Amino acid sequence: MALKDVVKISRKTFFNPTGWLGYDSLGAQFRSSWQILKDMFTTPTAGNTETFEQAQQRFNLTEEQIQHISKQFSLFTYILVACGVMTILFSFYLLFRGVFSGFLIGVATTAVFCAYAFRYSFWRFEIIHRKLGCTFNEWWTGKVSPHEDKRNVD
Repeated sequence: MALKDVVKISRKTFFNPTGWLGYDSLGAQFRSSWQILKDMFTTPTAGNTETFEQAQQRFNLTEEQIQHISKQFSLFTYILVACGVMTILFSFYLLFRGVFSGFLIGVATTAVFCAYAFRYSFWRFEIIHRKLGCTFNEWWTGKVSPHEDKRNVD
């Protein structure tokens, strides 16, 4: 083996700013972060579309079980809203006591409670109206539009 291959001295031996900054790693992290952000803001497409009755048959649910699940979702919604109200009240107490970081954590916790309450309320709305895939507008108004459910279910 030649001596020049053993002792490779080049410009990058003493001056390599891209290596110092970790340019390749930064690029990979940027691409990964960009992919995560794109995935967060794209709506996933449903793999299979089925009606409420088909889902009921697939899970072998009786009408009594469905009513029980609906009552449980309602109870979960009330409990989570109550926890959210208590948390936001405590957050404001912390704000007035001068603990701003506690206030921020309390507001974030309240948002989580409200998100879960919305989820259970939405699921209960779908159970009551016997339609899967309701929209937020339908939940907000409390009415299911009849022309919305035109899916080809094979």
